[in-house]
Amino acid sequence: MIDDDMRYAVVILDGASGEPLEEYAGLTTLEVAETPHLDALAAQGLVGLARNVPDGLEPSSNVACTSIVGYNPADYPIGRGALELSALGVDLGDDQIALRVNLTNVTPEGVMHSYSTDNISNEDGHALGDELIAAFEAASSAGGALKLYKGTGFRLYLVVTGRPGLMATELAAAHNIADLPVADYPPRGPEARFIEDFEALAKEVLAASPVNARRIAEGKLPATDVFAFWPGMRPGNMEDFTSIYGKRAAMNSGVDLLNGIAQLAGIRRYHFDGVTDGPDNDYAAQGEGALAMLEDNEVAFIHVEAPDAEGHDGNAAGKRRAVEAIDREVISRLRAFGATHPLRILALPDHPTPVATKRHTREPVPFVMAGPGIATNGVTRLTEAEAKATGLLVDPGYRLLGALLGTATLK
Repeated sequence: MIDDDMRYAVVILDGASGEPLEEYAGLTTLEVAETPHLDALAAQGLVGLARNVPDGLEPSSNVACTSIVGYNPADYPIGRGALELSALGVDLGDDQIALRVNLTNVTPEGVMHSYSTDNISNEDGHALGDELIAAFEAASSAGGALKLYKGTGFRLYLVVTGRPGLMATELAAAHNIADLPVADYPPRGPEARFIEDFEALAKEVLAASPVNARRIAEGKLPATDVFAFWPGMRPGNMEDFTSIYGKRAAMNSGVDLLNGIAQLAGIRRYHFDGVTDGPDNDYAAQGEGALAMLEDNEVAFIHVEAPDAEGHDGNAAGKRRAVEAIDREVISRLRAFGATHPLRILALPDHPTPVATKRHTREPVPFVMAGPGIATNGVTRLTEAEAKATGLLVDPGYRLLGALLGTATLK
């Protein structure tokens, strides 16, 4: 029986799982990270694997985080560009398509050096976005058929009117071609030329950008190119979270994607100063924010992007530091809250982001669920190997949330 005062915290360590690393003597980042608070949860609760990416769907945070929030991603095939744009409050018309656009750094030899322009700051990303927006508004060839919006950091969004063929155009995601020649991944399909022209004009603007000139003078990477991908149309209405689960829910994240999911699901969005999408994240502010969310809501989703960003950058040490910071600043505060309030905690990555490949994979991820009424299964750490050894696989992964809330079982 769950107390009426019960609270629920879901901590998403984005991309934190991975593969054995030679530099860590064959251990994964989760295995080498010092995580005493996650270890304590594992010893007290239930550990297993969750398959958040169903077969046939892209191993992206779009799919995996939809699962974690308790929705079957197969029921909500929303293009990620449109999903992220919904976080900005932009309502697409029936004849409009939204694409995600990354500010990237491509070497003179044509190799994708950084899919995020070294995780460019909001300030510089928005300044470059303003330059691009002005250029496209001035370009007569655009004819009002496209519009750019600024997102978080390196993320922009392109809204195109009257080109339905974009949904059938094959576009490579920038983070999936790290360290590879971009010429090997051109747009293919009915609107390939349109995308090529858009990216070519953006490249000219970026080459003449005062913002880039300043970044170069400061020893920072310039944004040399843009990549457009993940087309999507007007999102269908997701069923309201409270209607499904009977709980008030809140979300905190430094990225547009999770805020877009929250927007569509009727989940309250919280902003805390210092919470970002990269290694400069203020983990303590996010931990304190989680407690504030739990004061006014029954369910708090806390999404931390940094492990995924470090995985995409191939930075094993940075990924380890991010995991340890989440444990130290977020999990510790939740455990302290749980010592005086009835609280169940679910902590897990959404998908693996192996450092060696710098790309998402679809393998199941380890999870830990602990709190009142959750029986232990004898595991001592939240790692890939220990989770696999339990023999517990939650497939499909969206069933995990119901088990946390007591509305479903894992049997």
